[in-house]
Amino acid sequence: MTGVLAPAVAARVLAARVPPSAIVINSSTPLWYLTRATGLVALVLLTASMALGLLSSVRYQRPAWPRFVTAGLHQSSSLLALAFTGIHVATTLADGYAPVRVQDVVLPFISAYRPLWLGLGAVAFDLMLALTVTSLLRTRLSYRSWRLVHWGSYLAWPVAVLHGLGTGSDTPVRWVLAVTAACVALIAILTGWRLAYGWPSHAAARLLGALALVLALIAGGAWLTAGPLQPGWARRSGTPPQLIHGGRTVLRPAAGGAVSGAAGGAR
Repeated sequence: MTGVLAPAVAARVLAARVPPSAIVINSSTPLWYLTRATGLVALVLLTASMALGLLSSVRYQRPAWPRFVTAGLHQSSSLLALAFTGIHVATTLADGYAPVRVQDVVLPFISAYRPLWLGLGAVAFDLMLALTVTSLLRTRLSYRSWRLVHWGSYLAWPVAVLHGLGTGSDTPVRWVLAVTAACVALIAILTGWRLAYGWPSHAAARLLGALALVLALIAGGAWLTAGPLQPGWARRSGTPPQLIHGGRTVLRPAAGGAVSGAAGGAR
């Protein structure tokens, strides 16, 4: 009889300590934490790769920082970003919380879980694979072919940012927002520098690029404020109803420092 009552007593004690909005944490929580962490690390590494690529494009060098150092770090950070993205994908599939299938990883916009935002992650992953493979095979490709594919890096990074903000369950957390904002600010500054000092004979293209950059930042900020940072984003982003009403809970600091319960992905 004691063995039967023990789980019930433990459940009542847990319920008394957990906020009313909390739901039960299941056994796969460590994998869920890992997929969130590796996704954020992959974004930081991809940002570093993008930043180093922009520095290479303006031929940045100093006596203590020759150009081959930038090129080497650029390649290394790209490979690390792909590695962490691979772990991010593998842990997402292994966790099983969200209904993500293997084909959803490479075929965009077919997932039952947040199809648009998860699809953007698939696009970014495909572009990263193409960029890495062509970089490793650069000596066997023509410069024009390699350069054409490499321009995809300018698309992979913003797509990855949108994927993280639209799909990530930690988007409203202050330090996650701060890390993402720092990544965006770094790339925006370096892109502005690239536009200011590149293509001296194409003033119109530089002006249009600068205008597009400013409009993209404004539009992105407006979307973030009206979308992922607002209550009900889980439903609007395409989360299956059964996950919104019966997922797991992660206890995290709220804006004022208090602990609040939030369903995994069910904002």
